[in-house]
Amino acid sequence: MQAPDAPLTPAERRRSLVAVIACISVVGMGLGVSIPLLALMMERNGVPASIIGLNTAMPALATFLFTPFIAGLLRRTSAISFLLACILLSALAMPAYYLFPNVWLWFPIRFLNGLAFTGLFVVSEFWINTLAEEKNRGRLIGIYGTVLSCGFASGPVMLFLVGTEGLAPFATTGALIAAAALPLLLFGRGLAPSITEKPSHAFTTFLVAAPAATMAGFVYGATETNIFNLLPIYSVRIGMTEQTAAFVLSIFAAGNILCQIPIGLWADRVNRRFVLLFCATVGLLGSLAIPFAAGSLWLFAPTLFIFGGVVAGLYTVGLTLLGERFRGANLASANAAFVMMYSTGALIAPPLSGAAMDLWDPHGLILAMAAICALYVAVAGWRYVTAPRPVLPED
Repeated sequence: MQAPDAPLTPAERRRSLVAVIACISVVGMGLGVSIPLLALMMERNGVPASIIGLNTAMPALATFLFTPFIAGLLRRTSAISFLLACILLSALAMPAYYLFPNVWLWFPIRFLNGLAFTGLFVVSEFWINTLAEEKNRGRLIGIYGTVLSCGFASGPVMLFLVGTEGLAPFATTGALIAAAALPLLLFGRGLAPSITEKPSHAFTTFLVAAPAATMAGFVYGATETNIFNLLPIYSVRIGMTEQTAAFVLSIFAAGNILCQIPIGLWADRVNRRFVLLFCATVGLLGSLAIPFAAGSLWLFAPTLFIFGGVVAGLYTVGLTLLGERFRGANLASANAAFVMMYSTGALIAPPLSGAAMDLWDPHGLILAMAAICALYVAVAGWRYVTAPRPVLPED
């Protein structure tokens, strides 16, 4: 991916940042609304849980299939045109759920909506990484990740305000998604990076060339999806009320929101592979601590806050490390590999963790999450020991 020919002025960087934030806000809010809203509607209509699970997996499947082709598409069209097309598709998909209230029609609609989210997700990551300088890369990507988490958390809040019945939640979400085109047009025109060359490596090569960075996406995708899908079930099974089980998700989300910028700032000061190793180790220890802390909300809340906040650092620092290592079209492909790994973790972890819960009720979830983190601790530790030491940027 190439930046515009002339270096950006500080004002142009700020304008670009506004445009990028608009894009990622759409992804977070769209997922934050659609996942619980559609699940509630299907449950209300008596749809079997297995079908609900398959329908929920459509965006992840779209990401897995579409991501490898995005860099090639951006060589044929401008990033702004591509992002506007994704915003339009997503904005139209939301009212389409209401207009076609059939679960089997929701499969293709949700797949198309997933394509749009994927395009916004991948290209906005390209953009923020090309926009960042080495001395502030972690901070900017921390801001980016925080906005994504805030967008995701805003979904349930909006459903509380507008309700879950009728056209209102779909129309409101579609209108807010469409509104994201305005800052893109006002602030992003002429500033979005472009791809003109082909990457020097095949798409899958980046999974081997940067295993610590790309696998960070997998671990975070797996952990986040497990927490939001299965932790409420775990909490109820160990004796919590449904209201408390929902509350603990807010604690996890608060950790996501509040910890990413501090972790990004830290990653700008030290070896980023060490930060990945630290986040993975806290993820492992935090997973194992959950059963011991769950007996008291006063212990469970800070445990989950720290666990959620530090594990979210895997996303921030993994993306930052890719920006440190790659440039041009190689950065585009590396970011795409990162997003695909995130989606893969989100796609396969809940079924495996659910099966683990069936085998060891309810602590199989903890065992599954700890196993994923333990595997990544080994990968991150290996890369920290063997990879060349980076030159830290001067203040």
